Amino acid sequence: MTLHHSTLRKKRGHKRLRQALHLALIDLIVMGELKGGEKINESLISRRLKVSRTPLREALLHLEKEGLVRSDLRRGFTVAPLSAREVREIYPILAQLECLAVRTSVKFLTTVLPELIRINSQFARARTSVRALELDTLWHNTLMSQSKNAHLETLVATLRSVIRRYEHFYMSDSTLLPVSTAQHAEIISALQHNDLETGLRAIEENYHLGMQVLLKKMDEE
Repeated sequence: MTLHHSTLRKKRGHKRLRQALHLALIDLIVMGELKGGEKINESLISRRLKVSRTPLREALLHLEKEGLVRSDLRRGFTVAPLSAREVREIYPILAQLECLAVRTSVKFLTTVLPELIRINSQFARARTSVRALELDTLWHNTLMSQSKNAHLETLVATLRSVIRRYEHFYMSDSTLLPVSTAQHAEIISALQHNDLETGLRAIEENYHLGMQVLLKKMDEE
């Protein structure tokens, strides 16, 4: 019995370590400390994050599946460069998944409308790109929260982890914050007036604008 409990504790500890390491690596990529195309120095990162090379490589392999890093027998792991193709592929998918969540849970959305208004008000006052990204993600997750569809939530979470660095790139331009705030308000207003179709079109427009802005900024870069 004691051995069984000890094994369970170790498994839970390993799971927490993997999750923490996964998030730490994503943060390094999103914040630009590990730039697109840059070779990942495993020794340096393992010392910085205070982990051994084995769990670090496991985390990097997981990030490769998510499209954030690439591996090569000669070069090792590198950060995947920002990709216009990735933006064009993922943003429309996320828009449709969010529309599906809203369409299938529209009867229950009145319960979260006050929370959406509160989050959007905080979003409008965000002073850093990190805070803006955090609140924008929370707003969209709250909008989808009533669907209670675990598979849909998993799909969205995976895709959001891939576009997080693009979203940070978007949020780094503070002039875009009022535009996104206004689009959120439009979605809320439509749902308050039980106008589902207008709300769905506003959701699609929110993602479409983000995609177009990113493509333009990436082209300029």
